[in-house]
Amino acid sequence: MFASRRTGGPSVLAIVLVILAAFAVGIGVGWGTGELGATLAEPEPSPSASPSPSTTPEPAVSIEPLDPITRDLDDDDRLAGLTSLDIAEEGDGSFRTVSRDGVPTGDAAAVRWVRVDVEDGLEIDGAALSTFVLAALEDPRGWGARGRYEFVPTAGAADIRVVLASPATTPSVCQEPHAAAATGGQGGADAEPEPSASATDELPCAARGIVPISVYDWAAGLDSYGTDTTGARVYLLNHGVGHVLGDEDSVCASGRAIVMADQVDLSDECEPNPWPSPDEPLPDPSASASASAAAGRAGDSQ
Repeated sequence: MFASRRTGGPSVLAIVLVILAAFAVGIGVGWGTGELGATLAEPEPSPSASPSPSTTPEPAVSIEPLDPITRDLDDDDRLAGLTSLDIAEEGDGSFRTVSRDGVPTGDAAAVRWVRVDVEDGLEIDGAALSTFVLAALEDPRGWGARGRYEFVPTAGAADIRVVLASPATTPSVCQEPHAAAATGGQGGADAEPEPSASATDELPCAARGIVPISVYDWAAGLDSYGTDTTGARVYLLNHGVGHVLGDEDSVCASGRAIVMADQVDLSDECEPNPWPSPDEPLPDPSASASASAAAGRAGDSQ
């Protein structure tokens, strides 16, 4: 019979437990290291690009065949920015601004900033067109009569945007060109400027400050004005600006039509009139102009 002996070393069970613990620790460390390495190796997530807004297709526009303009280009046409009477039915659909920034004089009760845009693809002298538009709006017989408004050109944000477009594009510029802005009518000095960029295209032209003009009408004139193409152009401008300032369409029964009457289909009993205040006096000619006229008359008498 052998007597049992005790030793100073660890028991077999303890050794096994130590080995298992070490193995478990090794697995945990390895997994943690792998996760940390994967995390460090991954690049920082980059913000995804916002999806570009989808372009709503323009509605298909069907226009009647345009009668060719058979007369020759004249000085009045050139002053209005036309360089050809061969009018394209459709432009490029994009627009360029042809007006430049002006400075108010402060002589009027209110300032209205005016931008002139032309559809790309049209044969237009932009500088001449802008000059014509501002001269018509600043005429003493216009909407600024008696210091009511001062119309100042701009290449940026505007209260009034005169948009010259091809016959195919003009209807898609806005669906309701003849609806007046909600400003209480009569083009009051408290007329609202153009809405913010959040305004939708469903708003009438006037509510967005737009005066849409077909380049064909600009070139051909209007039947009610006969050969007076300048008068027809001034009417198209002032009628559209009247809507932006808050005036509604009117009807002429007889006599001289007011500018807000539909003068495209004017009755025979009515006289066309392109001015809001047609009876306002024009400025006296300058002394130099009077001297030149007198010199001309003197030369004719000799």
